[in-house]
Amino acid sequence: MANTKDGKKFEENWRDSYKSSEHFYMRLRDGAKWLKGGGSSFTPSNPCDSIQHTMPFLWLLELKSTKAASVSFNPYIEGETSPEEKPKNKKTNVMIKANQVKELRQAVKYQGVIAGFVVNYREHKLKTKVYENETYFIHINDFWDFAVRTGKSSIGRKDSREIGVKIDHVKLKTNYRYKINEFIKGSSLVYFTKGYLEMGAIQRTVDWLNSMLRYRR
Repeated sequence: MANTKDGKKFEENWRDSYKSSEHFYMRLRDGAKWLKGGGSSFTPSNPCDSIQHTMPFLWLLELKSTKAASVSFNPYIEGETSPEEKPKNKKTNVMIKANQVKELRQAVKYQGVIAGFVVNYREHKLKTKVYENETYFIHINDFWDFAVRTGKSSIGRKDSREIGVKIDHVKLKTNYRYKINEFIKGSSLVYFTKGYLEMGAIQRTVDWLNSMLRYRR
């Protein structure tokens, strides 16, 4: 997420929303710089900036907040560019990084893992129109399908409404509280329906709990 004052405020609002939820949430620390050959340095990049655990699922969340009309990424052009590949010999400053797309796509291959982007379009007032604060979770599978299908290089509000799961909120004086419990329950059902989650993951959890209870006896 862009390191701006408003972006950090969204990050804090999102984190504080878990205090009244039933779910574990952790913000991952940014990677430290490491030296490589020649004395130059690089910063290891995490695939996401937050994790959430809701039995029996592990969520990998990358938070993106913007006042702009859309969130940018590397476009999919067959044989040329891809959202999960950084363009060669070209400087880019996209919001959704190539390594994030690549690693989140790998993560959801494991049963019980849900991964994607929490995209927040901040309130934006113009002379003739007011854009309300809107937040969506976009599963990495839906993101990839959108990128390949459309060839676009950004996701706007309208796109997020079509491919994402809306996350409702309550507006306080200067902050927002997001309805985490409702979001998790609703989106889990959506992803079961789409086949992103398997009943086997839940069954294995039940079997494990039963085995532990038998062990304790």
